[in-house]
Amino acid sequence: MSTLHDLVIAARARDDDAFMSLVSIETPEAFRLSLAILRQHHDAEDALQEAFVRAWRDLPRLRDTERWPAWFRRIVVSCAIDTGRRRKGNRIVPLDFHEPTPASDGSAERADRDEVLVAIGHLDARDRALLALRFGHDLELPDVAAALGIPLGTAKSRLHRALGRLRTQLETSDGDRRAPSEDAACKYNPVKTESRV
Repeated sequence: MSTLHDLVIAARARDDDAFMSLVSIETPEAFRLSLAILRQHHDAEDALQEAFVRAWRDLPRLRDTERWPAWFRRIVVSCAIDTGRRRKGNRIVPLDFHEPTPASDGSAERADRDEVLVAIGHLDARDRALLALRFGHDLELPDVAAALGIPLGTAKSRLHRALGRLRTQLETSDGDRRAPSEDAACKYNPVKTESRV
């Protein structure tokens, strides 16, 4: 069985079968990342398709094949952000959002999680990408910066602003409920959505 490194080398040399193996390996995680940014399955699928096309086109220029995971993640994020910008007017968030019912069975926590996910859906694609990479994929800030192709300081300031916008969205979404704290908002994983790919 070929290792990931072997597949990347073969795909870089234009081996179609090797590239299809990479597609098979990368699709589940890349789709979850794309979906966390875009929040709609068809948009996430479109962005992922575009990411694989770009990866195939640009793979011969990847000098260090060991960097494939970070390189491909950056392409996925870029394609998702581009797709989000093209569809900026589309703010529908496909969640089964229900009004919270008072109970001790965890429904209040689920309602808070749903509220956070709805609020994340109202952020722009760039903010969702930051939150998805940092909190959904548990990447450290240097890795988030690398995935977005920005300096570390820029990633820190953008993350701070994105969390501020999320907090504002939560506070304005429901005036009579206290919005979850930043810590509570950050513990929810915007990536944990079932994949249909």
